Formats: sequence, structure tokens, C-alpha cells
Amino acid sequence: MLVEYGALILWTLAAITIALLAPGSIYVVAISTFGAIIAASLLIAWAAEASESSISRGLALAIVAIVQTIPEYFVEGTIAWKAGKEPAVWLHNVIANFTGANRLLTGFGWPLILLTLIIQRRRNGQQGASTIALRREQSIEVVFMLGASLYYVVVLIQEELTIFDAIVWVGIFVAYMWMLVRLPRGKEGPEEPLLGPSRAILEIRSTRKKTGAILGLFLFAGLTFVLITDSFVTSIQNLAQTFLVGLLGSGAVFFTIQWIAPVLSEFPEKVTAFNWARQVTLAPLALLNFISSSVTELTALVALIPVVYFVSSAGAGSIPLGQLQWIEIFLTMSQSLYACASLLDLTYDIQNALVLLVLWVISTAVIEARLLVAILFLVFAVWETLRSRGHIVVFRAFRETLRKGVFAEPEFATRKPGLSGEPV
Repeated sequence: MLVEYGALILWTLAAITIALLAPGSIYVVAISTFGAIIAASLLIAWAAEASESSISRGLALAIVAIVQTIPEYFVEGTIAWKAGKEPAVWLHNVIANFTGANRLLTGFGWPLILLTLIIQRRRNGQQGASTIALRREQSIEVVFMLGASLYYVVVLIQEELTIFDAIVWVGIFVAYMWMLVRLPRGKEGPEEPLLGPSRAILEIRSTRKKTGAILGLFLFAGLTFVLITDSFVTSIQNLAQTFLVGLLGSGAVFFTIQWIAPVLSEFPEKVTAFNWARQVTLAPLALLNFISSSVTELTALVALIPVVYFVSSAGAGSIPLGQLQWIEIFLTMSQSLYACASLLDLTYDIQNALVLLVLWVISTAVIEARLLVAILFLVFAVWETLRSRGHIVVFRAFRETLRKGVFAEPEFATRKPGLSGEPV
């Protein structure tokens, strides 16, 4: 496995060199930095997977989700910083990465997991319903995703992003992580088998060397993002202005940032989830990983935008939302709300996956239809809620998890490790 690590490290080093020494070579910089974003994201993902041990499944996945979205933090922070310095050029692009990342995750990633599961079951000759069932303690992720999504109603009403919004999002995220920290590890179902590069780290016998390898990969990938993210974002801008302005007009840069950056940065996460879904029994783990990422993106990631902009602009204030930005956030919120509605009974089925996938494809391909698609998502969310009436268990499961897990005395948590029982 040293070959994989060596190849990725060499690529990132070459990209850093090119970005620093030959920034004027537009196409070379674009190719090298795009590849370096994927390479550094893979290094982080492998190190994060290898670092999971002795903590609750939800917390482990939340940590992995945070680490896997580090590239998006750097991209979002860079754009927000540029917006503070050159508002006329960049201010209208500050929400592009976060809206694209979240919609790609729920609109494409969630359906991909279930479709992969269905295909793998048929290959194995297995029968059964085409659904994924979450455990009751995993209601924490669903409830926090729902709460974070609903807060965007406030953003849409005030038509701006403010420092106060950032404080609220950080508060939601801290509460979410605190609950996962408090949740006992317990009996959490099948463990995900680490394969390939991640397992290679885990097999290092010396604890000191293993820790050093994980920290070293984190630091190397983080330094890579520090050195190349500005060139990466500028490359996206240059390519959009060169090839897409004639097709998309003034929205070319926004559209390109919205999809190229998330596709590259989320690539390792998609690969991991795809591999888990192929193992059938780990499909709920794959879905939970994406839900954790959604919570992170809807709270901590977007909170970065007004904070960095405030610092970069020397206290210029809030970020106004134009009509385009308003619709993008409305669509992101609506899609997220439908995704949450599909999990009110803690089960995710093929009908949910098809609604998410079809509407995501339409909204991505037909920009003019995004407002209509957003409204359709809300209609489907209401319909899904009505369809699940009598089977909505997520809130009851959440209260039970708080009582028996999060707020339980340590002795109680030790005596009763399996608070969840069987999946719904």
C-alpha cells in the first residue's frame, strides 16, 4: 500500500510546486490542483477511517464526516476571503460551494447508496425489501439535520447571512457533537472492515508510529490545502470564464464552483460509502455517514462564510442574498427537508431515493427550474410526512436516546450498553 500513499504524496508535491512557481499556466495548474484536491482528500479519509476506535459509532462517523469535509472548509474559506477583498467579483459566489456540496450529498449520494445496495443484493441472490433501516439512537443525526435545515427559514426571511447566524450554526454543531460524545459505544451492529490503505495504517504495530502516521497525513493534507486552495479556486474561475460564459453567462463561475469543488472534495467519501453499501450489512453505516456530513455542512461549514468575510472585509457586516443566492439556499433547504422527511420512520426506501435523484438531476441540468424544484421538494416533504403518519418514530427515538444514552448516568450506560435494540 506504500505505492498508493507515495503516488498521492508525489502528486500533491508536484501540484504545490506548480501552483507556487508557475501560477500563469492555467491548464497545468488546473489539472494538477484538481488532482491534488482528490489526493489530499483521500489521504485525510484513509487516516480518519484508521483513527476510529473506542468511541460511539455516531461520534466516529461524525469525526470522519468533519475530517472528510476539510477540503470544503478550505474552499469555502478561500472564496469568503476573496469576497471580502474583491466583493464585486466574488461576493455573489460565496454560497456556491456549500449549496452544491449539500445538494450533491443528499441528491446524488443518498440515492447512490440505496441503488448500490439493491444491485448488490440481486447479485447475491438475496430477497427482501429495498430499504435501509437506521437504529433508534441514530435519530440524533436526523433530528439535528432537520433542525439545522429549518433554521434556513430565518436566513431566507432576513435575506442575508450574519455573524449571529454563524453563532447559531456553531451552537447547533457543538450541541450535536456533545450529544454524540455522551452517547455510549454500546452494541452498534457490524463493524466496518477497513480495507486497503486504511487497514495498512491500522496494521502498524507501534502505537507511536501509528499515531505519527495518522497525524502526519492530516498535517500534510492540511498543508496541501493551505498552499493550493487559492490556485484551485482561481483555476475554477479561469476555466468557467474560458469555456462556460457563452453557455451560462454571468453565472458560469457560480455554477462551476458549485459542482466542481464538491465533486472533487467529496470523491473519497462517495467511494467509502459505495464500498460499505456493496457489503449490504453496512449500507445503514454508509447512509449515516452521509447524514453526518449533511449536518456538518449545514452548520459548521456555512458558519465559516460570514466569519471569514467579516474578517477579510474588516468588519463590512452581513452578506446580502440576491435573487439567485436566495433561490439556491431555498432549494438546498427544501431538498434537505425532504431528505429528513424521508427518515421520519427511520427507514429509507427506493421511492425516497428516486424523488431525491430525479429532482436533483432536473435542478442541476435546468437552472431556470430551480425555484419550481424547491417548491416540489417541499410538497413531497409534506406528502412524505403524511405517508409516514402512524409510523413516525424519529422524535420518540430521539427522546429515548437522550434519556437512556446522552443524559444517563455512567453506571446505567455501562449496565445497559445496547440502548437501541434492533433496527426499525
